[in-house]
Amino acid sequence: MSKLRIILLAQLAFFGAWGGWLLSSRNADSPEFYLETAPVDPRDLISGTYVALTYDISRPTAGDCRDFRNFGPVFVKLEHRGGTANTADGPVPVYEAVDCSANPPQEPGWAAASLQHGFGGMTALYGIERFFLNENDPRKDAVSGTVVAKVKIGHGRRLDLLDLVKKI
Repeated sequence: MSKLRIILLAQLAFFGAWGGWLLSSRNADSPEFYLETAPVDPRDLISGTYVALTYDISRPTAGDCRDFRNFGPVFVKLEHRGGTANTADGPVPVYEAVDCSANPPQEPGWAAASLQHGFGGMTALYGIERFFLNENDPRKDAVSGTVVAKVKIGHGRRLDLLDLVKKI
């Protein structure tokens, strides 16, 4: 076999394995739920069109969350406390941050985040702060609070951003 064919087969195997891992990395047992957002719409010629998102859960203050002052990983308990958002499919439950822990608890509902300190105080980042869209998607012009994020807890307790749903 020529070197070119070996290189092409290696690339095909790599991208096939990567695609398979991405498809299987979502935790099928984890329920999908919604988070309140406060989007901003930056444009970046290199990255493409995306909506930059912040969440109410990005500034957790409930439970032990007030005690965290250091940078680094933290686990945030997400729970439905009665809040809803009205969408075209009807009202959906909105989850809130109700507790924090430095170590991953064994019970479900805990999401991994990393803490950063900025001008506004402590911020928890979940890795779902950008949602890439088609240039013609009407959600790219979403204003603050007009969408909710449909998310799921995946591998390593990371949040997976599945979709943005317009509120009505």
